[in-house]
Amino acid sequence: MSDDYPCHVAAFCAWITGNKADLQTQVRRALDFDGQARHPEHIAALGFGSAGNVLEKDQPSLMNEEITHLSGRNFFSPGRPLRIEADGVGLLGIALGAAASLTGGAWLASLLKQASATTDPWQHGLIRAARIVSGEADISVSPPELSTALAEVLGWNISNTDVHAAWQASARMFPHTDGVARDAVRLAVFEFALARMAHVSVGAAGVEDLKTLLLNSGRALKLWRFESTPRTANSAIARWDVENEYHVQSLLWAILAPVFPDLEDEENLPSVGHKHPRADLGIPSLRTIIEVKFLRSAGQAALAKVTEEVAADASLYLSAESGYDNIMVVVWDDRAQTEQHHELKTGLETIRGITCAVILPRPLKMQR
Repeated sequence: MSDDYPCHVAAFCAWITGNKADLQTQVRRALDFDGQARHPEHIAALGFGSAGNVLEKDQPSLMNEEITHLSGRNFFSPGRPLRIEADGVGLLGIALGAAASLTGGAWLASLLKQASATTDPWQHGLIRAARIVSGEADISVSPPELSTALAEVLGWNISNTDVHAAWQASARMFPHTDGVARDAVRLAVFEFALARMAHVSVGAAGVEDLKTLLLNSGRALKLWRFESTPRTANSAIARWDVENEYHVQSLLWAILAPVFPDLEDEENLPSVGHKHPRADLGIPSLRTIIEVKFLRSAGQAALAKVTEEVAADASLYLSAESGYDNIMVVVWDDRAQTEQHHELKTGLETIRGITCAVILPRPLKMQR
């Protein structure tokens, strides 16, 4: 990061993107200031250094002293131009330093509350982040790329909806006038969101992770054995054919069971009148049923029948006593009618309770 930028802005950019070497450089810039007293911006740079774990030896103690000195300063003084009071990056850095050194308090809370009156959305988001760092609860941060980038470096929870919105803003490079700090945030989001969308967190997989697995389940068939000759000299020909719904369930079980320990097969659900519904696969912890359909025939009548069956199943499976509130449908299309898949998927997902529909065509190598 060029020294043309204020040290606290450069420190923020280094911190948010995980560049520890540059963050150390900006900390040294702040410490090397030879004026009568360090400015709040220098203290903010030390705060980012503390949050990034790059402060060394006596630097944390020095930061504590500077924050204590800053706490005695008057802010929003009449007739004095706003400086740090209107600088969201600076206020976030100071809040991070104060949180690490336990030197916050009423003075910081008052400063951040007054600063929150700004009408600038970017600055307002940074100040709200500073308030969260200082211990406030039940407030949110926007824009989504800022909340997503902060979630990565501070360990906050973040929804897939916010990650997606942040990715859109970063990947499409929506114009802004907020300077290099927002550019750094978008760079951080680009890397974080790309990694998040490409991987499933096995330790805490949720509904969105399940959906991702199902939508990508077709890739599992790339190495699915369907041989015309033995693979090795000492083995027989292997043909793992898929002939019915039970075979598709077995495929999905192999994909999902290692990720979802409470996955159940042939799950018996509470009776609805004289009906005794039984779901193909269920994940109680996610309140989600995976319903499998096997499409043997081609044509509109067969496609319409699948849609009718799913609609009927949904009305039974999602009763008040079932313990489930959404269904994901996987249809094995044995005739590989790929030109019909978009309409079939769209139609299934309009049924109440259906949150995802996946159509798996019979692979070319498995054609009868």
